Order: sequence, then structure tokens, then C-alpha cells
Amino acid sequence: MRAQQTFTILSYNIENAFDTIHDEGKNDYEYCDGGERKWNQNKLFQKLKGISKVIAAADEKRPVDLIGLCEVENDTVMQYLTRCTSLKNLGYRYIMTNSQDGRGIDVALLYSPFTFHPIENESIRPNSKKEKTRDILHVAGIIAGGDTLDVYVVHLPSKRGGAEAQKLSMGICQQLKAHTDSVRTKRQRPNLLIMGDFNAENNSQQLKLLTRSHHLIDRTAKLQPGTYKYQGEWSTIDHLLTHTTTLSHQQTRILTLPFLLEHDATNGGDKPYRTYLGTVYQGGISDHLPVVGTFQLKKFATK
Repeated sequence: MRAQQTFTILSYNIENAFDTIHDEGKNDYEYCDGGERKWNQNKLFQKLKGISKVIAAADEKRPVDLIGLCEVENDTVMQYLTRCTSLKNLGYRYIMTNSQDGRGIDVALLYSPFTFHPIENESIRPNSKKEKTRDILHVAGIIAGGDTLDVYVVHLPSKRGGAEAQKLSMGICQQLKAHTDSVRTKRQRPNLLIMGDFNAENNSQQLKLLTRSHHLIDRTAKLQPGTYKYQGEWSTIDHLLTHTTTLSHQQTRILTLPFLLEHDATNGGDKPYRTYLGTVYQGGISDHLPVVGTFQLKKFATK
């Protein structure tokens, strides 16, 4: 690898990427064969083909280095994505969680083994004894120049849970902060990257807790139009937070490719072209828009 190059990151909630087989102990019946959504292999592969198209379009010059995905059911889905779509020619590998989420959805990190070499990974399980939700995925890997990049993929609880969900979300962010604090103390040149669906805007208590600590910067603050549209209003609830010494930030943007959007007949303008609206199949890829961050790798002297 060259000592200095562009490094691209994609963060994307891919809206209920389920296979069609029941996972024991999980409430995934609506996406199983014969379920109320009438989900099937053809619809799944159409969705995965669309996701691979997004990844390819995120950087037209070279393959994206890291892709954080939210709402992935299991290894089966990730194997289909990496082996049965156009991504199979790029050699992507993945690491994912196996959390206690009731519906069985998890987070995953897709990475190019040519530019990111994992050295350790772990699932950070929320401390809550009442609610079962997604683990945080932490992967540490070596990037060009020999430095370590610590990557976290996050999918915080939905706001629909009210005060209890807010409390749970804050508790998870406190765990995340403690973990990143620990990582910073042991790295000579710390490089932290936190991405995913926070279900919270940049001015929320969750984001303030993280960005006030050790100078994490929210690269998605003030980006337009937003990553999610609810009742006609756009908001950015998918975030990319960084604290880097080796990576120089170039640009962060929300992908608004034409095939990711459709006309919003109710509220005007556009909205994400989603897979389902309620239980009605729409045929799109996701109800979220992806976030892409571009960085330049600085050249350091050999350790």
C-alpha cells in the first residue's frame, strides 16, 4: 500500500435486510416465507443489487474502503451481498454482531482487505437488563502507513420508545464514550471513527455527549437535505464522527443519487425510495440515505 492515499467511508441504514428463513428466538416472521410482507428471494436480491450499486457509486475512482451497515439480519444476508452481487469482484469481507435485538437485526462492517487489515474486533453489549437492542461493533484495523484505525458501527434505539428509549440510548452512548476513552489512552496516534444510525439529530444529548469528549467531530452536522424524512421533515439521524491524527478530512456528503429518491406526493419534494411503506412493498432500497466521508491518509515516518 502507498503511504498516502484517499480513504473513503460509507455509512448506511439499509432498512430491514432480512433473509427469508426464520431465526430461532427472533421475531422475524413478517419477513419469512408466507409472512405478511410477502418477502421473498427475488425481492431480497433486488434490494442487495441496489445496495451494491450504491457502494459502487459512492466513489467512482476506487472501491470504498469501509462500509458500516445497519439493519442487517445475519451472515446469510452478508454472504449474499458480498458473493452474489457485483461486489464479489472487489473482494470485500465483513465482520458483524450477533446481538440480542428482538427482531434479530444487527450491524456489520464491510471492508476492503487491500486497505484495511483487522487486528481485533468485539461486540459491545448494552448494559440494560430490561431492553434488548443492537450491540455496538468495534473493529480495530491497520491502514496505510501502519497506524491503527478504531471503527465503531452504531444503531441506537428508536425514538418511538419515548423516555425509556432515550434513557437506553444515553446509556449506550456512555458505554461508547468510556470505550473510546480507553482506546485513546493506548494508541500512540489515535484514529477514531464512529458511524451509523443514532436515531438522533446532531443537537441531541447523545451526540453532545460524544462530541464534547476528546474532540470528536460530527462530520454530518448541517448537511442537506438530511438522511431520513418523517412526516415531510428531513433530519440527519445518521452520523459520521471522527477524531483522527492520520486521516485528514476532505469531504462528507449525503448521497442523493436519483435512484435513491422518489417524489413525495404528500409533502412535496423528494423522499428516500424505501423498500416498504408500512407493510406495502415499494421496491426501493432504503428509507435512509447513505453518508459518505472522504479522507486523505497523511504520510508519517515509519515507527
